[in-house]
Amino acid sequence: MKKRIRLAALALAAVLLAGCRAPGLDVQATPAPTAAPTPTPEPTPEPAQTINPLTGEQTETNYAGRRPVAVTLRSGEGTAPYWGIASADVVIEGISEGYDPTVVALYATVDGLGKVGPVGPARDLGLQFALPLNAVPVHIGKNHYASNLLNLIAYQDVDGLHVGKAGFQFDVDRYTAGYREENCWYTNADLINAGLAMYEMDAAGQNMALFHFEPRPAPAARNAAEITIGFSVYCSEQLFYNAETGLYEKNNADGTPTTDAEGGARAAFKNVLVLYASSGVKDDGYTRQYDMAGGTGLYLTDGAWQEIRWQKGDAAAPLALTTTDGTTLAVNPGKTFIALYGGHYGQSVGIKDAAGAEQALPGRMPLLDSAVPDDAAAAAQGVQDAENAVLAALAEQAAAEDAVEAAAATEDPADDAAAAERKAAADAAVNEAKANYQAVTGAPYDPPPAEPAA
Repeated sequence: MKKRIRLAALALAAVLLAGCRAPGLDVQATPAPTAAPTPTPEPTPEPAQTINPLTGEQTETNYAGRRPVAVTLRSGEGTAPYWGIASADVVIEGISEGYDPTVVALYATVDGLGKVGPVGPARDLGLQFALPLNAVPVHIGKNHYASNLLNLIAYQDVDGLHVGKAGFQFDVDRYTAGYREENCWYTNADLINAGLAMYEMDAAGQNMALFHFEPRPAPAARNAAEITIGFSVYCSEQLFYNAETGLYEKNNADGTPTTDAEGGARAAFKNVLVLYASSGVKDDGYTRQYDMAGGTGLYLTDGAWQEIRWQKGDAAAPLALTTTDGTTLAVNPGKTFIALYGGHYGQSVGIKDAAGAEQALPGRMPLLDSAVPDDAAAAAQGVQDAENAVLAALAEQAAAEDAVEAAAATEDPADDAAAAERKAAADAAVNEAKANYQAVTGAPYDPPPAEPAA
């Protein structure tokens, strides 16, 4: 009997140790607690930003997480009409070198951007306005000052000399119409995105408001019906206030309206800014140097103008505008045209009211030590003008000689007479131009040697 009891006890112990339920007993092992899974947090969507950061206008576009785009446009003879000039949110112009201004068109987002061009080479002057906005710089080529600036702050651009036809296309129709090859390259949204992809980048990123935008009360008097900005002795542009639209409509240097190459829309702006800066010359002897720390300026909107102050600082610092007493300037929502005025020889600014009366404007900022004095610049300009006149006269003389040969191949004597008359006038113009050159320079005109044949 005792043996059977011990065997039963051992059997029960084995059952319990195995975690099984013994017959006739309500015994069950308690399972270990299981930790509840931690839910993955849903990403918080970035709030919509439907106010254009470059114009301050309410739109249906969401600008959140989208960088602006800064396209450098070619300027000078044979570049107009521009593609995309009328759709730009901001246009910036200023002399960097030579006689024609550097032109930069800013767009708040690449999304939906149409054809823009002709695309030109970047200059550090334009980049200093675009980079603080986190804009994507788009251009074909750049001088070493622009290259050094981008390298210094490790800022990636989209340069046609690197990305080629991935980011830029050639307009054959424009070339066939007689435009020079360099004035036929353009870009658009797809091309810019493709160019960025070459660097494994895209146009996503932060943006910032260009100005403190705030609707302004109507001015007491409209004393700024037109403004003329002389960028150089050969390049002067005007903007005219249209009271019906409330916008300043821009003209090209040749006096023709600044219109878009596709659709013909007029480039027009709610705001016009002229920023006065001290200027000089960089160490290469011809590129313009500007003190970008700040200066005085003019603000035009709604047909009126006021004197302002501007501050910037280094190349990566944003532009800040104030009134003359230091209060933050309220800028009307809308597109803006910005001109940089260094006050060097050949530059000028003039404003007229609706009656045509000239306004008394602030004087230029002091020139930098590196600036060429006005008298020396005027003398150098006189030599340049005299040489240009000789070259133009020689070109007409060559054309007149061709006309004489062409007339000789016809049977009409009147052709010979007209060609001979043109040739005589051209010869006289050459003699006059050379005499003027000698009077200006004190030496006879000595043409440069011809290029050796290849």
